Amino acid sequence: MLRFPEVVEDTAADFHVQRIPHYALDLARAFHHFYEKHRVITDGADMTAARLALVRAVQITLKNTLTLMAISSPEKM
Repeated sequence: MLRFPEVVEDTAADFHVQRIPHYALDLARAFHHFYEKHRVITDGADMTAARLALVRAVQITLKNTLTLMAISSPEKM
């Protein structure tokens, strides 16, 4: 997710728009891998809070990526 601003800047500079969907797919894959391996809600309040913050950050980043591609995103699934 740290690369998102750089990906947007690079895309704006050189118009290689395929970079945006590739980024979104990579982020979705990484999150899916995390979600398969780790429980978000745990017994530890600090760990749960950290993982919920990560989930929210991924949600925001993917929504921003989809918005750049003019694709609507659902609020709930």
